[in-house]
Amino acid sequence: MDARDAGMIPYSDAGSLEVIVPDGDAAIRWSSHGYPSALARWHYHPQIEIHLIREGSGQLMAGDGLMPFEAGHVAMIGSNLPHNWLSDIIPGERLAHRDVLCHVRPQTLRLLASAFPETAGFEQVVRRASHALVLSGDSAHEAGGLLETMGEHDAARRVADLIAILTVFQQAPADEVRTVVTPGYNPQVAFGAEDDVNIAIAYISSHLDTVTLSDAAEAASMSVSTFSRFFKRVAGIGFADFVRRLRVGRACRLLTCTDLPIARIQRMSGYDNASNFNRRFRDETGMTPSQYRHAHAS
Repeated sequence: MDARDAGMIPYSDAGSLEVIVPDGDAAIRWSSHGYPSALARWHYHPQIEIHLIREGSGQLMAGDGLMPFEAGHVAMIGSNLPHNWLSDIIPGERLAHRDVLCHVRPQTLRLLASAFPETAGFEQVVRRASHALVLSGDSAHEAGGLLETMGEHDAARRVADLIAILTVFQQAPADEVRTVVTPGYNPQVAFGAEDDVNIAIAYISSHLDTVTLSDAAEAASMSVSTFSRFFKRVAGIGFADFVRRLRVGRACRLLTCTDLPIARIQRMSGYDNASNFNRRFRDETGMTPSQYRHAHAS
């Protein structure tokens, strides 16, 4: 079985600065891909990225922030902000059509504003995107539809699509737009750490039911104390909290997508003790596993 099909990013694919080659005759680059994928890793690039998740659920890592996502999630990621979308998948599962995205350079938007003063408001959107700007509600639905349709259009029409998407971000009601990254975050703390972060994430994801701090530290070739400090500083979340969120996310996926007994799901999610599993699950979801399965029975 290929490592990508098993839900694990091979260590050789661990990323650094992602070099995005623009289309020769276009300022906007549109693409789509599934998950797992060598493209779905913790990385950064100079381009601004607008991203739609079409299927699945999981956790968005952006800078020092972590937030859950579901299908329909739309985000704008600023220039050189480290980011990754980790999906809650069953081992061996693949989400063939998960991601739709476009890239555009900040310089392009500055040129747009200089030529068309009507778009000057986009500058504020771009500034907020440096802290990962996420839409919800009707705004996410509208922007996601525009982004998906962009793939069917020629280069000239994509310019109009981009302006329409940026307008949605600019005009989104306050309760339908939020940032993920803390105000004082400095993305430079992550520069040069990409390989180690991706090795750690790949190891944690592929050993989620049994992983320990010492295991992850060994995989990253660090001492336990060094790795613990490193992971918290770069990823913005402690190792134990990160693993708990991924384990509960896997349990949610298994509860809604399979008929497996809850006791087996508990073990597959890395919990030997039923009371501990129920407590952690309730902390993250506000429900017991059985209540969650009933609520998502459809």
